[in-house]
Amino acid sequence: MKKFLASVFGVMFLMSSVSFAAISPEKISLGKLTPGMSVENLISICGQPNYKHGEDWDYGTFKVEVDNDRSNVVEKIVTRSAGLSTPDGISVGQNANALNALGRADDVDVEHDGTEYEYFSTDRTKKIEFKVVNNVIVKISCKIID
Repeated sequence: MKKFLASVFGVMFLMSSVSFAAISPEKISLGKLTPGMSVENLISICGQPNYKHGEDWDYGTFKVEVDNDRSNVVEKIVTRSAGLSTPDGISVGQNANALNALGRADDVDVEHDGTEYEYFSTDRTKKIEFKVVNNVIVKISCKIID
């Protein structure tokens, strides 16, 4: 009986040690853009947006949500274009297998129009999401976690 209990506890220990992705906050970005950066820094890198509607700024190949309540910081960056990539080289249009470089997703949300893979930063202040349709990455977004 002792060996059986030891085996059960051993299996439970192994299962509890399954880890999720551990992404440093600095790696949650698209190109030179990172959630939490100042609006001034965004403008110095990208210039003025093509279109502004309140806190939503459209640059054509990507969109930014600015948080005016938090001292004008970039809260969210979204792209559906291959023009921007993560520090690990993942971009829109790639096969979903590219996400293996990040490890196991912290959350997977299966929806009627695709699957979203979420990865949180180690300090839980930011996250990056990949939407996959037919095994192809179609959207990447990174944002500050409120």
